[in-house]
Amino acid sequence: MTLGFSVWHPLTPAENTEVPESRGVFEIANLVRTLLFVGAAPESLAASLRQYLETGGQRQPLVGRLYFRFLLTDEPEKLQNDLLFSYCECHGGALPPAQTSPLPAPHRARYLKAV
Repeated sequence: MTLGFSVWHPLTPAENTEVPESRGVFEIANLVRTLLFVGAAPESLAASLRQYLETGGQRQPLVGRLYFRFLLTDEPEKLQNDLLFSYCECHGGALPPAQTSPLPAPHRARYLKAV
């Protein structure tokens, strides 16, 4: 799923200063762009990425560095869920390796009957 994501940036405190204080989603990947995490920033992308940097711990790669890209959106949680569902469909139901929370239940489409 390729939307209007930014280019990939190294996940460093210096690069984080260039990120807008807007709502959106972000993806974290390793050097070869293997997706590790999909995050939602309901208030501020810069704050969410800063928090990710500060609490990275288990998400840090063994070798190399991390990269991120972002997409501004008014519905970050919905887009995050859509991206994760798409990832799961392509990877046999598995979440990205650093994703710690399970997927929420998919929203069922409701159809109205014409009477």
